[in-house]
Amino acid sequence: MDILQYDTIDSTNIEAKRLIQSGKSPGFAVMSQNQTAGKGQYGRVWQTPPGNLALTTVWPLSTNLALRPTIALMAGLAIHDVIEPYLTANQRLQIKWPNDILINGAKLSGTLVEADHSAMYIGIGINVAYRPEHVPYSTICLSEFAEVRPDVIAEQLVQSLVDYHQSWITDGFEPLIPLYQERMFNFGEEIQFMVDRENSEWIEGQCLGVDSHGRLLIEQADGQVTAHASGDVVIKKSNASS
Repeated sequence: MDILQYDTIDSTNIEAKRLIQSGKSPGFAVMSQNQTAGKGQYGRVWQTPPGNLALTTVWPLSTNLALRPTIALMAGLAIHDVIEPYLTANQRLQIKWPNDILINGAKLSGTLVEADHSAMYIGIGINVAYRPEHVPYSTICLSEFAEVRPDVIAEQLVQSLVDYHQSWITDGFEPLIPLYQERMFNFGEEIQFMVDRENSEWIEGQCLGVDSHGRLLIEQADGQVTAHASGDVVIKKSNASS
C-alpha cells in the first residue's frame, strides 16, 4: 500500500476523500506529521502538532455489511501490535473499546472510521513526539518510551493493517475476539459507560468483552447483559497516569 506523505495538512481523512473523489482507487494511505483540522469521535478535535502522526488508510467497501462495524476493533489490534515493541514489560498497553490505545491508562492513539459510497477510511492519530494539551483526559506520547520517527511508525502500521485486514476479510472478526479481549482495557472489571454522546445516560456493570459484531457487553447489577454498538467507556483519573 502506497503512503502519500505531507508535512502539513488539514486532515488526512479529508485529503483521502478528496483523492477518491478525484478518481484515485482505494488501496493507499495518507500521512502527515501535522494536522490543522483533525477530528476524532463525535466530532471532537484531535490535535496533531508537528512531530505526531496522522494516518488514513483507504480500503474498498466490504460487501459484508455485518462485518463493517468490527473494522474499528480490528484497527485497534493492528495499532497495538505496532506500539508494543517500543515498550518495556512493565508498561500497560491496552485497547479501550473500540480502538483507543492506552499506555498506563493514558491515551496514546485514537481512530476514526468513516465510509462513503466509494471507500472506507481508517483515520489514526498517534501521539509520537508530544502529548495533546487541554483535553479532559490523561494523555501520553511514544517519545516518553522510545526514539521513533512518525514515518517509520506509519510504514509499520500500514503493514499491520494490511495483514489484519486480510484476516478480517477472509475469516471475519470472531476469530480475533480472544486476542482483542486479552488486550482490552478493564476486561472483566467494573466499568462506567456513557451510553450517549450528550452524557445524559450512564450505566455501570462488569465488562464482559465484545461479541462477533464488535459490540461492548456489560453485565449490570441485576444480571442483565446489554450490548452496545456506540458509547464511551469512562476512564477514571485515578486509573490513568498524569
